Amino acid sequence: MKHYKYKEYLAHILPCLGYGLLCGAVTGGVIVLFRLAATYLEKLSRFLYTAAKAHPLTVALTFAVLVGFALLSAALHKLIPEAKGGGIPRSEGILRGLLPLRPLRTLLGTVVGSFISFFCGLPVGCEGPSVLIGTSIGRLCGVGSDKHSAWNRYVMTGGAGAGFAVATGAPLSAMLFTLEEIHKRFTPMLILSVSTSVLSATYVNRLLCELFGISPSLFHFEALPSFSLSHSGYLLLLGLLIAMAVALFNLAIDLGDRITDRLKKRLPSWVLLTLVYVLTGVAALLLADSVYSGHGIIDGLTENTQTVSMLILLFLLRLLMMVLVSESGATGGIFVPGLAIGALTGALSAKLLLAMGMPASLYPAAMLIGMCAFMGGTLRAPLTATVLFVELTGALYDLFYVALTVFAVNFITEAINQKPYYEQVLEDMEELQNQGREPRIVRFEMTVSPASFVVGKAVRDILWPPSSVVTGITAKGADRQDMDHDGERKLYPGDTVILRSRLYDEEEVRQYLYTLVGTDHEIVTHEPQT
Repeated sequence: MKHYKYKEYLAHILPCLGYGLLCGAVTGGVIVLFRLAATYLEKLSRFLYTAAKAHPLTVALTFAVLVGFALLSAALHKLIPEAKGGGIPRSEGILRGLLPLRPLRTLLGTVVGSFISFFCGLPVGCEGPSVLIGTSIGRLCGVGSDKHSAWNRYVMTGGAGAGFAVATGAPLSAMLFTLEEIHKRFTPMLILSVSTSVLSATYVNRLLCELFGISPSLFHFEALPSFSLSHSGYLLLLGLLIAMAVALFNLAIDLGDRITDRLKKRLPSWVLLTLVYVLTGVAALLLADSVYSGHGIIDGLTENTQTVSMLILLFLLRLLMMVLVSESGATGGIFVPGLAIGALTGALSAKLLLAMGMPASLYPAAMLIGMCAFMGGTLRAPLTATVLFVELTGALYDLFYVALTVFAVNFITEAINQKPYYEQVLEDMEELQNQGREPRIVRFEMTVSPASFVVGKAVRDILWPPSSVVTGITAKGADRQDMDHDGERKLYPGDTVILRSRLYDEEEVRQYLYTLVGTDHEIVTHEPQT
C-alpha cells in the first residue's frame, strides 16, 4: 500500500515539475526577447513621431503609414483571430476550456500584431501578450498524445504565469494572479504547476537580464515613507475614491461597448481599427503621454509635479483610448495601461487627501496604493493587487495599509455589483466564439479506468470541462452514491462519477472527459435537461 501511495505521489509531482521547468525556461527566454523588442520599438516610435512634427509633409506621411499598419493589422486578425484583443482574457478563456487554441499560429500572430501596435504607439503593453505567448508555449511544451493530454491545461497555466512573471518582474504576483484571476481557485496541483514554471522563468529572466545589462523589474521607485494608524482614515477615504473611479471605468467600458456594437453592425471591423490608429497618431503628435503603455506616466507621477487639470486630461484621454483599443480588437495588453489609469486616479485622489491634511511626504505611497487598489478593483483580484504593491515598491512594512485600502475597494465594488473587467471581455469573446449555438445541460456518467489521469487525484485538483460540477461519486463495489461537498474525495479505478455540464459541443466535452477518466469504459450521456 505504501509503495502504491509513493507511485501515486510521483505520478502527480514529476509531470508538474518536469513540464513546469521546461515551459518556464522556454517562456522566460522568449519573453525577455519580446520585452527587449517592445522597448526598442517604443523608443523608435517616439523618435519618429518627434521627427514627424518638423514638416507638414512628414505628418501626412505618418498618417498614411498608420493607415497602412491598421489595414495590415486587420488582415492579420482575419487570418489569425486569436491575435485580436488583450492576451489575458483570451488566455483565461483557453485555460478554463472556453476558447480553442492553435498554439503556433497564436504565438506568431500575437508577436507580429503586438509589434505593429508598439511601433504605432497604441496605448497597449507587453504584459497581456506575454501571458498569451506563455500559454501558447505551454501548449507547445505540453503532452502531444491524446492519452495524457489532460496535463496540457496545467502546463499552459504554468506558461501563462511565467509570461506574467517575466513581463512584470513580479513572480509572487504572477502566481497569485494565475490562481486568483485566471482559474479563481487554489489547488495543490495548480499551485505546484504554476510555481514551478514561474520560478524557472524568473531564473532565466534574471540570468538573461544580467547578460544584457537590463533590469528585470517593471518599475523603479524610491523608498517610500510608511503610513501609521493615525492615517487609516485617509486610506479608507482613498479606497472610497478609487472604488468610485472603478465604477466610472466600468461605466465607460459598458458605454463604449454599446456604442461600438452599433457601429460594428454598420461598418466593417477594419474601419474602427483604422480610426484607433489615426487617433493614436494625433495623440502621439500632440500629447505623447496619452498613448503608449503608460509606463512613463507611472514613473513620473511619484514626483507630484503634474497639475490637477493635466491629470484629469490624461485620465480622460487614456480612458477614451483604452475603450477604443479594447473595442477595436487591437493586439496588445491592457494591464499596464490599466495601471496607468489607476496611477492617474491615485494621483488625483492623493492630491485631494493632501488638501484635507495628509502629510505631503505620503503622496507617492498613496498614489501607488491607489494604483494597485484600482487594479484590484477592476479585476476583482485583491490578493494579487496587495502583493503587487509590495513587489513593485519593496515596501513590505506597509502591507497592512495596502491591504486595508485594496480590500476596502474590493468590498465597495462588490457591494455595488461591479463586474470584473476581464470577465466582461471574456464573455464577449465566448459569445463571438459560440455565435449561433445554444447551450445545453448534459449529465455524463463515467467509470474511472486504471492508469487514467484522475486516478489518485482529488476532485478539486482536476480541471473538469468548463461550467461543470461533479454531482455524485460511487466507489467501486459500493451500492450507494456519495456527494463530494469539499472536493477532497480522491478517485480510483472502478469509481463511477456523475458530472453535470453546460456545453455547446457535446462530442468535444466527451472526448476531453475520455482524456481524464480513460477509455476502458464508455461514457454514458443522459438526456439533456432544459
